[in-house]
Amino acid sequence: MVAIALLGGSGFIGSNFAQFLTSCDGYRVSSFDLNDKKLRLRFENKAYAFQRLDIRDSGSELDRVVAEADVVVNLAAHVRPGSFLLKPLEIVDLNFYSSISVVEACIRHKKFLVHFSTSEVYGKTGGSPEPFREDLSDCILGPVANHRWIYSSAKQLLDRIIHAHGLANTLDYLIVRPFNFVGPLMDEVVPRWTREDNPRVLANFMSSLIYNRPIQLVNGGHSRRCFTYILDAVAALELLIRRRHDINRQIVNIGNPANETSMADLASRLIRIYRTHCDPTADVAIEEVASEDFYGPGYEDCDRRVPDISKLTRLGWIPRYDLEETFTSSAIYFYENRRRLENLLHREPK
Repeated sequence: MVAIALLGGSGFIGSNFAQFLTSCDGYRVSSFDLNDKKLRLRFENKAYAFQRLDIRDSGSELDRVVAEADVVVNLAAHVRPGSFLLKPLEIVDLNFYSSISVVEACIRHKKFLVHFSTSEVYGKTGGSPEPFREDLSDCILGPVANHRWIYSSAKQLLDRIIHAHGLANTLDYLIVRPFNFVGPLMDEVVPRWTREDNPRVLANFMSSLIYNRPIQLVNGGHSRRCFTYILDAVAALELLIRRRHDINRQIVNIGNPANETSMADLASRLIRIYRTHCDPTADVAIEEVASEDFYGPGYEDCDRRVPDISKLTRLGWIPRYDLEETFTSSAIYFYENRRRLENLLHREPK
């Protein structure tokens, strides 16, 4: 029985991964986070192990959690782009300094670390049409004044420190770089939001559809991403943990390069799916908005982000969900559970 500690285990990925692991043989899963709201939604009336833990000030409690685990999965992070611009120092505090504490605890207790990095560490394409490869692609970021990149910078530096510990033979680890995971519980659907709590693109567009607001395309929606359905993602994660000794001390992309689309196409696709499966009377406009108006000054984006997933496919993983299935399943979940998702933040529709 492998004891798994999920730090940040009640977030989007953590709650879905905890549920998936409980359906697999050979794991004992404990989730740690600031609250268990998404775990409650994901497990409904089924039992799960949860404990409140804030890795920013956990001290000896973090040490105990790590000591009792076989594998520590660090999912704790600020991940919404709006917060990168508004709270850059908090981004560094949680995504770097606090996560260093997790790394150090794993070293002290000789525990296997699965650290969640981000596809944002790759930055811009630099004009190259090639997919991002874990060990070969350059990491090209924008100027310091564009605070969008502070998240990427913090994550990249931590990747390099973890890698250095591997070279020093002091840490066994996997670094995971997710490419646009989407699905149930990604974020809340909300009638209103601020720049700080602006949900990520799927929940953002679904909020517009559900509350009959125009879908806003930042800078025309020309940027392109490869979307990975959460059930594909958690299956890949379980495989990596099961095969961790075969791929120890490596960086692994998780994504679906076949699911590439632009934000403009995604908006049109979601409107069609929503009218077909949720509300045939929906009449939602699409409008363009400048990034500075949407996020604030200091925003910059990557035009295209496509993963090389050959490391994963060599282990036998093949993504199952195409774009249509990914967004149809996601849209239906958001629509059918919109009231429950509102209650995550105790908000009432206006």
